[in-house]
Amino acid sequence: MARLIKSNGDTIADYSCSSLKAMQDAVGGYIEPVYTSRWVVLVNEEGFLNNLPINIEASAICGQPIVGDALVMTWEDWDSQN
Repeated sequence: MARLIKSNGDTIADYSCSSLKAMQDAVGGYIEPVYTSRWVVLVNEEGFLNNLPINIEASAICGQPIVGDALVMTWEDWDSQN
């Protein structure tokens, strides 16, 4: 299970990310992984191009600006999907 952090601050703690479609639906488009030492954060690949709003919580997790909704998963969850 992953955690979906919406750019408006809402969070869904147990978001099912069992398929590529579910991951793409979560971020609203093609996924792009952002890797941290602890997490893999999936974001919308075209988020900056589409002027999506800043996601403050996801940005803090990643240590860089993140826009749009973000799907935060453990490395184990990410590895099981690929």
